[in-house]
Amino acid sequence: MHPLLANDNFILDPIVPLPVVLLLGAVLAALTIYLYARIGARLATGKNVVLLVFRLLGLALLLLLLLQPSQLELIPPPKQDRVTLVALDTSLSMKQVDAERATRLDAAKNLLLEADICTRGGEVKDARTRLFEFNEDASALTQPLFNVAPKGKTTRFHKSITTMLNSVSGGESARALLLLTDGHDFELVNPVATGSAARVRLTPIYAVPLGKQGKVRDVATRITSYQPYCYVKQKAHIGAALRLIGCEFEDLQIQLLRQNQVVQTRHLNAGEFQDLPVEFEVTEPEVGQYEYEIKVLPLPGESDLANNSALTYLNVIDQQIQVLMLEGSPYWDTTFLQRSLLRNDKFDVDSLVQYADKKIRPIRKHEVTTALQLPATADQFRHYDVIILGRAVDQMLTGQQLQLLTEYVREGGGTVIFSRGRAFASETASELEPVLWSDATQGRVHLQAVGEGASAAPFRALNDSANGTENLPDLLTARDATERKPLTATFALALPSDGGTALPGMVQRRFGQGQVVSIGVEGLWRWALNSRVSGPSSAFDRFWDQMILWLLANRDFVPNRQFSLRANSGNIQLGEKIFFRLIMRNLDRTVKNVPLRFFYAEKEIARATMSAGNPEDPTRLTADYLPEKTGKYRVVANFPDGTSQESRFIVFTENLEETEVTTDVGYLKRLCDSSGGRVIAPAEMAKLLAEYRNETVDLTPKRKVTTVWDTTWVCYLLALCLGADWYLRRRWGLS
Repeated sequence: MHPLLANDNFILDPIVPLPVVLLLGAVLAALTIYLYARIGARLATGKNVVLLVFRLLGLALLLLLLLQPSQLELIPPPKQDRVTLVALDTSLSMKQVDAERATRLDAAKNLLLEADICTRGGEVKDARTRLFEFNEDASALTQPLFNVAPKGKTTRFHKSITTMLNSVSGGESARALLLLTDGHDFELVNPVATGSAARVRLTPIYAVPLGKQGKVRDVATRITSYQPYCYVKQKAHIGAALRLIGCEFEDLQIQLLRQNQVVQTRHLNAGEFQDLPVEFEVTEPEVGQYEYEIKVLPLPGESDLANNSALTYLNVIDQQIQVLMLEGSPYWDTTFLQRSLLRNDKFDVDSLVQYADKKIRPIRKHEVTTALQLPATADQFRHYDVIILGRAVDQMLTGQQLQLLTEYVREGGGTVIFSRGRAFASETASELEPVLWSDATQGRVHLQAVGEGASAAPFRALNDSANGTENLPDLLTARDATERKPLTATFALALPSDGGTALPGMVQRRFGQGQVVSIGVEGLWRWALNSRVSGPSSAFDRFWDQMILWLLANRDFVPNRQFSLRANSGNIQLGEKIFFRLIMRNLDRTVKNVPLRFFYAEKEIARATMSAGNPEDPTRLTADYLPEKTGKYRVVANFPDGTSQESRFIVFTENLEETEVTTDVGYLKRLCDSSGGRVIAPAEMAKLLAEYRNETVDLTPKRKVTTVWDTTWVCYLLALCLGADWYLRRRWGLS
């Protein structure tokens, strides 16, 4: 825009410099007059003048377009209040005493006072400065400054910063956001995303990091295994997860305490791990409820010793397990298995063996007055904790009995073991089988546990009794699986002695509420004849003893009990609920509710009632409870049949705000840099705020230029002038 051509509302803004436009116009005008004086000599003077006028008007319009006439509009800047946001971190990590012999929060308060932001009463001196506190979220600071305490259980930077930015109204804008914090964030939102959101609002973030920036050493222990109950003399596993901070390559000493007495000790090296699992194997010779504690001995300079140990309970029972064996085609495997279970005190065995067509031999461990017959009702099937099937079982059971057997697993939570592969000749009964075994066999194999089976009790028993499964005799045959049902897991492979292809040897499948296991190898009875094992307890006996106990330990029912109380865990973090459910072996729709009593330090503190939460399933009774403090709890359920059952659980607290306390300058740097701000030292804070308080706002109006030549009528007028000149020249005989 040429300033000489500017008027109040109308200006000329030449596309090329004004002298060039004027020179071009003069040259074109002179040339036009000269040409028309020569060419138009043949016309009358009036006609020649008319042509010249039209041509000069068109030329003038073209030159006017080069001058680009426009309209000038002065726009005053919007009136916005500029505010500065200052935020004080009040999470639990701010109570650490590592900021010049004061807590981090006290150091932040002193900085606010030194920067003359507010009084000790919490009153902000400058109306254009807004003071917030933040942890899980941000809120305006309304209480006296000396009353502010670090109480936030976690820190969520993205949520807090978003809340503070959104507090700026439409008629305001934020100069900057200043954070006084140690940089702990547990929201797991990328700091670059948070900083970019502030940058879009033209609000740079500045952070004053408070606290120690060195490494913090801490070991936290948390129980990971939960086993509702186990049997007398059954091997149980108590596991925990160790969370390691600043413990790289440290030697850890982990103790297992039973009833406050050290019973086992393990030594592990932390390596470069941040999480380290640890497991102990225990057995109890008597019935009862036993308290176990996994404890890590303190490391030098460890920040928090309260979280080095964790408690759990082991419930040990001795009720005999009700076992039913069905065999339609006797063989050595089921014969040896039957004898093994009959001499095992843990099991009460009923056995039905078909030795000829329609001829079944009943065998009972304990004599009773009633005759042993095949189960014919759902209740008769549910009387048994586990049902072991041999071959040709569908020749013994009717179609209705086979359906009841399927419902026993799917609806009743029962356990079925296919001890010799396929138990049914007909395809109609195959729904219960986890796999369908082929007829082709592979000879001379041995079992090798894989996956979850490697840590399962039956294979651990084999390793203990025979110094490893490789020392056991080879099995006779193995079969391949032609069809595998969903959710079927392979626990052991059958490896041919000649090095052929491995076949699935043992599989397990969750089916509805229950579970099924199928064994695809033959010749397990040879383990009972292993000469390397001395004494009456052979590898065969140990394997089947631990197999049945292991399967039933994952089941909700307690043997020989109609009612069972189940908790979702034995270790509950403070602030979380513990959930209970009632398990009935035989469904009883008359049971509408079951009372619960809660005890803390042997004093009753609360009561609850298990009732049906789902109207569509009135038999599923549940209840929940929210503990108010950490410690050991006991809950007692009184059942309608006059029996009672109790369960113990531990309530603990684990707050990363109090364990991972190192100031995270790296996080703050990424956050500030992505917003257009930076991390500043405490000494820079007062100067930065003073600069923002003395900030001057440019009130000069903004100039808006709008062209006025690019309109329809200008185009029409230019076309009219040049078109009239062309038309008249043609009409009057000029080229």
